[in-house]
Amino acid sequence: MSCRVLKRDMEYAMLDTLIETCQNKGIKKIRGFYYPTAKNAMVKDFYGKMGFSQVACDASENSEWELEISSSWKRMNDVISINRK
Repeated sequence: MSCRVLKRDMEYAMLDTLIETCQNKGIKKIRGFYYPTAKNAMVKDFYGKMGFSQVACDASENSEWELEISSSWKRMNDVISINRK
């Protein structure tokens, strides 16, 4: 995701859409990975802020995150709508 849209709630809209899609397909978990670089430090805490739990981290600070998808998920965005084609 471009840094131009981060912190403008687009990340919430995209996660809400991803979770809705997973719920419709019966997917129970989402897994994400963070690999630190000089250019992505601003999103180091992204997964934690989105409700993911850290499940692994190595000496290089590469980390693995997981989100349990429940039917009681509360949307994080009510402003931006995403149209899928």
